[in-house]
Amino acid sequence: MRTVLLLAAASAVLAQGTRLEIRTKDGSGSIASGLAVRAQHRATGAHKSCTTDSLGVCDLELGAGFYLITASNQDLEGRAELNLTEPRQALQVTLQPRSMRTSVTVVSASRTEELQEESPTKVEAVTREQMLNTGYERVSDALQEIPGVLVRRGSTSTVGGEQIQGIDSRQVLVLQDGLPIVGARGIKSGAVNLNRQTSDRLARVEVAKGSGSSTYGSDAMGGVINMITREPSSPFEAGVSASGGSLGMVDVRGDLGGRRGPVSYFVNLGESRLDSYQLIPGSPTTVGPDTQRRDGLAKIRYQFHPKLALGFTANAYHNRDRGRNASETGPVSGVSNDSTQTFALVADLVLDHATTLQARGYSARYDENNLTTPLGRPEPPSPSNLNERLKRLDATLSRQVDGAHFVQGGVEWSQNLYRGANRLVGDNVGQQVTSTDTWLQDKWSVNRWLTLTMGGRVTAHSLFGNAAVPKAGAIVKLSNNWILRGSFGLGFRAPDLGQLYFRFANPANFYQVIGNPTLKPEHSRTFQAGALYRHRRYRAGVTLFRNDIRDLIDSRLTGTPRSATELNAILTSYGIPAFFDPLLGRQTFVYVNQARIFTQGVELDGEFAFNRNLRLSGAYTFLNALDRNTRLGLPQRHRHHGQTRLDYAIPRWGVNANLRGSFYSHWLLNAVTGTRGLPFQIWDAFAAKDLRRGIQTFVAIDNLNNSRDGKLQLTPASFDRPDYGRTFRLGLRYRFRQDQ
Repeated sequence: MRTVLLLAAASAVLAQGTRLEIRTKDGSGSIASGLAVRAQHRATGAHKSCTTDSLGVCDLELGAGFYLITASNQDLEGRAELNLTEPRQALQVTLQPRSMRTSVTVVSASRTEELQEESPTKVEAVTREQMLNTGYERVSDALQEIPGVLVRRGSTSTVGGEQIQGIDSRQVLVLQDGLPIVGARGIKSGAVNLNRQTSDRLARVEVAKGSGSSTYGSDAMGGVINMITREPSSPFEAGVSASGGSLGMVDVRGDLGGRRGPVSYFVNLGESRLDSYQLIPGSPTTVGPDTQRRDGLAKIRYQFHPKLALGFTANAYHNRDRGRNASETGPVSGVSNDSTQTFALVADLVLDHATTLQARGYSARYDENNLTTPLGRPEPPSPSNLNERLKRLDATLSRQVDGAHFVQGGVEWSQNLYRGANRLVGDNVGQQVTSTDTWLQDKWSVNRWLTLTMGGRVTAHSLFGNAAVPKAGAIVKLSNNWILRGSFGLGFRAPDLGQLYFRFANPANFYQVIGNPTLKPEHSRTFQAGALYRHRRYRAGVTLFRNDIRDLIDSRLTGTPRSATELNAILTSYGIPAFFDPLLGRQTFVYVNQARIFTQGVELDGEFAFNRNLRLSGAYTFLNALDRNTRLGLPQRHRHHGQTRLDYAIPRWGVNANLRGSFYSHWLLNAVTGTRGLPFQIWDAFAAKDLRRGIQTFVAIDNLNNSRDGKLQLTPASFDRPDYGRTFRLGLRYRFRQDQ
């Protein structure tokens, strides 16, 4: 987790104590000048930087403690670890040819910053630079760059649910700066709508694959998506961007921030709009509604004392959708307003040179109000509402022990409440659940070639009692080019309040969804093994994975009861109390436990640099997902999925461009009937040119090949995916930065 810890309070540790002289040479012993050197405190994550001179040397004033030192330029990279104890020390860093992909720091897998290649589980990261160089404005778009991750495209109202290695949205935890995003994910198909999460405020998006329950708790059984917000790096910096294009698309954003003395701050504001659209001519239904969204992020951090800092973050948005649909009694128009406000207070305390403590308080709320109005009929409008309240307190203690062990542990308490008319049993009284978790993990550097990670978590759930989940992983560095990794973890996920107490009759369609209070928790086992080979001009990786899940919760169509007798028979067979009070004459879905399912497969990814200007990268995922009892495939999953990307840049001209393709095989829609969605591919293009004084202009063509669902050509027309087709965007960016 990116602990805001490790921000200003920890920087005080770096500001005093030891003078470290870093000397860099390549493998032949030649001096390497002009390298960027970074010293990161292992316990706090705070860091300082310098650049080597013509003699390959630079100096840093650091506090005592254990450090990870990295040095790199376009062609070379090296790293070393040491314990600073003397008033003056020197360190020799030996450099090797740089790998194709920069080893960016990641946090999702271990709750502390570490190099991407040092994580025993497969962790991917999409950086801000990568997002800017593709014109991505939504997190859902950025995730399309990651192998093994599937996000459905569509308008901002289309729920951009996330799927990692075949594990669906309900089992994937979405975080911002290590804290959970609210959005009624326990009610609305289990998905946080990543189509509504802007990428402009982010430094990077990280995806940790496989069970994260031992590190992050119940909802992380299938993986973690962590959106890391930006931090200012100069006394004052500001920026503005604007883009527009097809479908009345408009996106305007601005930010400012700074770091001066004991204070740092960052503010990001934006507004986006998109017109409605239809896919079937003459249909009264809009696939994507008219959408207007406003959002803002503000955070500030103040260092009160060399060993104490406090940070505060506020995040909010308001979204308004207007569209049309078909109901049981005729066409209707609908207006939906939803909003979120979250507040986080973080205290960071440096206890000594190797120990830190972080305490956080977090409060979040989500509110949605809908109004459905009949068209051409005198019937009154039908209102509904949905509300979520989340409260959380946690504390994390981190300590570096003897240079070989990095030990972390913590306690977490959370309370989640849902209420809403036509959404839950209890309506506006709502339903509530609490949990208290204790966790511990140890990262043990056995020697320079082998690192082991072990940990576990115990969850005390107010409805389902106690559950314990362990994990273990290993990194083996066979050489400077070869790295092997492997991991195993158990997962636990309690049914969410929507699955237990849902009572939803869709006012615009002919179905209803009923919760099931007899559900059992889900349990999983995750295995991963992989290898990475890095060379100066190319990189290749392979990852094998398997996820076994017992008692997976999913909805099941139980029929369309026409009489009270038929309805009571359905309720009795699933143990659902009569006070759930479902309706007659609707397709009725009930949540049930599926006994045993698994997802397994392989991910391949690679990169090749033809020269400094031209680079080709790609990935392929094979997925096999089955219900082990029925031997039927799991729906909404592609057996074959791949990406490719060609990047071209001329830095001295300020020009960069890329062409990106995504490929998808047939996908199962209904396991019983065997109906499938058609295979497809989508190509996107982007080009940008730097102008004078920090100004950049760009153009993006999304869905360049105008890919749309082939079923739209049938009679009658239908579709399984909501892709509008080819769209264009033009944009302008401006950045200002005041140097030290």
